[in-house]
Amino acid sequence: MESADIILSPTDSVDQLQPSQPDSEHGPRYATVKQTIKRGLLCATVLAYFVYFSFAMAMNFQKAIPLLCITAFVCFCTSYALVKRKFGSRIAKSMHITRLKGCCSPLSRKLSIIVYIGISLVLVAAMILINLSSPGNLVSLAGIFALLFFSWLISYHKTRIDPRPVVWGLTLQFLLGLFVLRTNVGQQTFSFLGKQVEHFLSHVIAGVEFVFGKNYVDFEFAFKLMPTVIFVNSAVSILYHCGLMQAVIQKLAVVMHNTMGTSAAETLCTASSIFLGQPEASFTIRPYLEKMTKSELHAIMTAGFASVTADVFGLFVVYGISSAHILTAVLMSAPAGLAVSKIIYPEVEEPETRDLSKMQHQEDSKETANLIDAAARGATDAIFVVFAVVASLIAFLSLLHFINAVIAYLGSLVDIEDLSLDVILSFALIPVTFLMGVPWSDCRVVGEVVGLKTVINEFVGYQRLGSYIKANQISKKAETIATYALCGFSNPTTVGITLSGLGALIPSRRKDLAKLVMTSWVAGSIACFLTACFAGLMYTETENEPLRTPFSPSNVTLNFTTIPTAT
Repeated sequence: MESADIILSPTDSVDQLQPSQPDSEHGPRYATVKQTIKRGLLCATVLAYFVYFSFAMAMNFQKAIPLLCITAFVCFCTSYALVKRKFGSRIAKSMHITRLKGCCSPLSRKLSIIVYIGISLVLVAAMILINLSSPGNLVSLAGIFALLFFSWLISYHKTRIDPRPVVWGLTLQFLLGLFVLRTNVGQQTFSFLGKQVEHFLSHVIAGVEFVFGKNYVDFEFAFKLMPTVIFVNSAVSILYHCGLMQAVIQKLAVVMHNTMGTSAAETLCTASSIFLGQPEASFTIRPYLEKMTKSELHAIMTAGFASVTADVFGLFVVYGISSAHILTAVLMSAPAGLAVSKIIYPEVEEPETRDLSKMQHQEDSKETANLIDAAARGATDAIFVVFAVVASLIAFLSLLHFINAVIAYLGSLVDIEDLSLDVILSFALIPVTFLMGVPWSDCRVVGEVVGLKTVINEFVGYQRLGSYIKANQISKKAETIATYALCGFSNPTTVGITLSGLGALIPSRRKDLAKLVMTSWVAGSIACFLTACFAGLMYTETENEPLRTPFSPSNVTLNFTTIPTAT
């Protein structure tokens, strides 16, 4: 056997040296045979699946629609990954556009402002044209202007606002709202997705009945709603292990980065916030947090306040809220959060990750060995979320009851009966809800739920909204607008969670975070209200029925031998 000198660097390992030993028990020939067997088994599995898939589509197309959607999505992700691996560098080089050196000159800035003013006028004209048959919706347009003007009033640098992220953020909101609420394809697509989500959530009852028995309904919130959080978080962890969640996040980040021109780090964190909470989303850009500009820090905190996470999504659906509307609201609030953040704290520095190609996606530090480990890790992590939700609800609802008792007592001293915080908030927010597009007769009710969400949390707001929906005390339009307005974590509890979570990751920037957290909370609230305004602007009486699919797990009968129809 020929000998060879081997220089072992500190980064090398014994495993890396083993393939160079041809006479070892597991030499190159063994590795080749093993690889061939793996490829053969993979090809056989794929072939068998597509044979089954073809028979399923031919024999029962309607029931196989969910399977068709999943198969198409997996095929797209796989094809995209293969093309990127083989030709990614060539495509990137051919599509790379070098920025002009004078892009930041006063002339180019003036020209860009003129261009974006023109785009804004076209956008406003489009909003007016699509509402010629329903002019009442244009009240929401006034609400959009009012919210943008208020954002400008509290801006840190009023003269340094870049129009690109603002205009493109509003454009993305408009296009998504137009697609979902004004087209048959959009309505049917999101209605279908919402029904699949609701059917998926219904399977939590199997685990609940096994652990708590059929009498779990006596403690419905603790024994039915909280296990939903564990179930969803476990499923999301599996998707992360498989790489599907990262693929979706990256594509959303690419769209927002290329249109809005925001830095890669803040855009990726914003896209992650659609599915994850603020602390978890920050892990995707952890190596860049320390050197982020103040504007970027403001943007990622705003993204957390303007969105809701996948693990609490099921709670809102159980309250009787439309799952399709929540899905739409989460997607629309992502660009809205960036747009509002760039008004309140525009970029005045040079971000390190201005170019997307300079940033590599960072995986979560919590690696999982396999699907079982991922499911167990997700369920374990969700326990902390469950305890946090239960603790906050007990604390805030108890405090709310105490505050209402104090306010009622103070009101009784001056002969004002039934005075409470709910009543005060409902009247105080009437102008805001009216500008969102809520009918005047429902403004006080919507003002109440929006106020409860803002000063307490979104769980209390959705619970109160669900009770009004079940009692038919609110119109369809007001219900739709309120659903979008409440869909965000912009509440006092999240302020503390965001500050402590990010502060632990970047302790050297704790002072910057403390200075920016309150305005980012305001920005997150404004982003949710902007999304509600677009929902009011796009609302039609015919769109609400196919999108509204109330869900009641207590009425679900599990049948694992049949697949629900996609209609």
